[in-house]
Amino acid sequence: MKTMLLTLGVLSSFLLISFLPTETSNQRTSASETSTPKLEYPDNQSKTFIEEDEFYNKLDKNIYEEYKDAAFSMRKKISFKEVADTELVFKLKTKLGTEKIDNLNSPHIHSNRQVYFMGSFHQNEKEECHKYVVIDAETQKVLLRGDQYHLYDNPYKQTN
Repeated sequence: MKTMLLTLGVLSSFLLISFLPTETSNQRTSASETSTPKLEYPDNQSKTFIEEDEFYNKLDKNIYEEYKDAAFSMRKKISFKEVADTELVFKLKTKLGTEKIDNLNSPHIHSNRQVYFMGSFHQNEKEECHKYVVIDAETQKVLLRGDQYHLYDNPYKQTN
């Protein structure tokens, strides 16, 4: 009798499971997509923003200002995914180094988000100054910045 009840229980469980609706792979995908957190800075590639020179001229100089008598300055409107390469170009042109910044630690910014990259380099016989800033094109908030200062030992300086 116990064996018969146990068998009926197992069979009924099996039948119940086989008649339950199953989730399709499309349903699983859409469920995981809806659980993705909303980006603080979503894709804005389809929007139009002013050119970098006009943006710089309107920019509050307390946020960023190029060095007076800069040896090199750079202004570019780019996608956020291009920031590391653009910063590397700035470093190579100003002989600051060859290491890229890691902007992958910014998961709240879409890779196609439009930003302004601005960098400036000043050098004289005693010092070198580098600085850059990445500003969101839409909100005009600073996303990244960096600067470096060091004494400059001119290899071409003639000693008496």
